[in-house]
Parts: sequence; structure tokens; C-alpha cells
Amino acid sequence: MDLSFSNENTRYAFGRFDRVTVDGMAFRLHMEMEVGVVMTQDDDTGFSKQFSHQDLSRLGSLGRIRVERNYFNPAAARKRQLAHGVSLSALSERPLRRFVCKDAYCQAAIDMHREKLMNFTDASIKASTDMLVGRAAQLASKHAPSGAMHILPSENMGEAPSPRTLRRWLAERNDLNLVGHLDNMDRRGWRGTRLDPEVACIMHREVQGYLSRDKPTIQHIYENVQLAIRERNEQHPEEDQLSVPSRETVRRAIRALDPFRVEVARNGEAAARKRFRPVLNGLGVTRPLERVEIDEWTVDASTLLESTNIYGMLTDDEKRQLGLYIKGDEKDPNYKAKVKRRDRWTLTAAICCATRCIVGMVLSRSANSEAAVQLLQMITTNKGAWADAVGALTPWDMHGTPELIVFDGGSAFIRCASA
Repeated sequence: MDLSFSNENTRYAFGRFDRVTVDGMAFRLHMEMEVGVVMTQDDDTGFSKQFSHQDLSRLGSLGRIRVERNYFNPAAARKRQLAHGVSLSALSERPLRRFVCKDAYCQAAIDMHREKLMNFTDASIKASTDMLVGRAAQLASKHAPSGAMHILPSENMGEAPSPRTLRRWLAERNDLNLVGHLDNMDRRGWRGTRLDPEVACIMHREVQGYLSRDKPTIQHIYENVQLAIRERNEQHPEEDQLSVPSRETVRRAIRALDPFRVEVARNGEAAARKRFRPVLNGLGVTRPLERVEIDEWTVDASTLLESTNIYGMLTDDEKRQLGLYIKGDEKDPNYKAKVKRRDRWTLTAAICCATRCIVGMVLSRSANSEAAVQLLQMITTNKGAWADAVGALTPWDMHGTPELIVFDGGSAFIRCASA
């Protein structure tokens, strides 16, 4: 039986994150049809152009098409931006160990493949593991940081990566050069407060004593926190005792206070204005709402409610509805999954740069486009009714249409802007 093959029906397969350069002009895929594809120019014009499959095949055979896979992928774009803002020589300790480990294994694999000692298949990589580990360890010995440190699995040169992981490292290095080895492992783990809400409330109350003309020291405030918690423990049974926070925790709470408030309370308003006087070359705004800046801040709901004396006013059912931890729930199988859970909420606020007035504030369970839309509505709305409802002594009637809104690259604002 005679078999014949033809490439007349072959087609390019473009992904939605690919950048396609045709004759020096960059495009991205807009629509794929039976007869061809429609691609949009990668610029502000938004012009589209249709290419038939025959045209693409002809241009590809002439070398006039270049495809950059996943160029518009958010993760790849973030790493490309990282390449311009990260100095590899500034890495130290664990980030440097992980970087050296990845690069050593990649370089060893490339050398072995060039010498035809290993292919990038699962079977070949597993069969060459011992040689790969030896070469990688030899390469890493020249650059790995010295010093006593507990070696984590991600830093262990003696444990070879899986074939799939090695191929992923090689692909990242091929796409982004050495910056592709960088990761965000240092940002893992819990970053909220581990304090009991009641301990946080007591500490917050005592820390306010730092704002005094008597100028108490941090050690004095720490001793006050110890005494307050001991007095509380004397009035409760042994199974309901609170732990005293460390001195470093109290020190960080004091340093988190507004520096201007601290200076006013300890040295007077004149000294504070002298120390925090305006400097030149700042923002040149002169009109209210000429520039409004929006940002997000992650808050611990339990600590916030305790510090404002609202936590004790809520019933247990209301606390559970808010996802807050209640002491004793660890014994109830219905709430076992929420034991000691500190629910982190997101506070989105808008400030007028000219008047330094907060013109909008929204508290939500997470950063989302709905909260961003509510904040924009709040900027243009008179908020006097809310101020009156909570018994505020100063008006909150600042509102209007801002001339310019500035925000960071948060996903909530990006989704809101594209909606």
C-alpha cells in the first residue's frame, strides 16, 4: 500500500496568550475561523487583519512569522517585568540557594544533552540521575552561599528534581533567561497576627499609653502589657489563661503607630510640624479631587473588632457568620475547620492628594471588582449620612468627580477598568 502525505492542510495553532509577529508587526489572536484567523495589532489602534491558512503557511515557509508562546500570559509578563527590577547579585541566603540549585541542574542538563549523554525524556533523565546530580553539585559549589543553615528540600543539591520539574526549569530559563529561576517562596506562610483577639485588645490599649508627654519607654509599655494580662489571668480559670506577647511584638505595635501622632503626643504640635514639614518636589496638586489615589490594605478582622471594642458586642452566631474564631470551637466538630482562623479582610480606600481627605472606604472579604465599583460610587456620593449614623463629630461631605484616579496594578482595579 502506497502512502502519501501532504502539508497543504497544515495550520498554525495560536494560543490566546501568544504574540505573533508577521513582517515585523506584532499581532495577537482575536478569532479563528475555518478559512483562516483574525488577529489584532498589538498597539493602541486595535486594528484587525485577516490571514488565510494558505497565507500563513506561505509566510511561515519564508521565515516571516515569529511566534512567542504565552507572551501575554500574566505570570510570564510578571516575570519579564521582574527582569528589569531585580538584581541577581542582590540575592542572599535562601533565595540565592534556590537560584543556584535550579541554574546548576539546568546547566548540567544542557551540557549532558550537548554531549549526547542524556535526552529530555522521563526515561533518559531518570537513568542519568546520578551523573546529573554530580555535575550539578560541582557547578553549584562555586556559587552557593556558605554558612550554617538548615537546608530545605528546595535547596538540597543532593536530591534531583523530577523530569517534569527539570523540563519546566529549562523552559523558564529559555523564555526568561536567568530571571526565570526566581520564585516567590519567601512569601509563603501565614503573615497575619497570631495573637489571641483579647490579647491584641489589651496590647492595643496599653500601647496607646506611649502617646504621652511623660514619654514612657518601650520597655515600660511592655511591662504594662505584662501586668494587664496577669491581672486578667488572675480573674479567670487556668484553662482560660492568656499568653503574654513578646517584647518584639509590643515594639512592632508601637512602631506601627502614626509617627505624626506620636510626635504630637510626646513633644507637642510645634515640634511635630517642624519635623514633618513639607518637602519640595512632591505632587503638584492644587485643587480638590485633582488627583485621587486608591490602594488596598489587608486587615485582620478579629484584631480590628477587638481594638474598637466591637468584638464583645457580637454574639457567637454573628461572629461565626463573619468567619471569626471563637474560643471553644475547636471542640465542636461542626466548626473544626475554622479553629483559630484569623479571617483577613481587604480595606480599599481612596484619598484626595490635595486635601488629604479620605473620600471613600470599602471593607470586603477579598479584593474584587465589586468593592472597586462601590468605592468609585462612594467617591462621588455625599457620605454625611454614614458619618451621622456612627455619631461622628466631623462632617464627611467630601465628594465629586475626580480628574485623575491613580491605583496600583491590583487585579480588582484591572477587572473594574476593563469592564
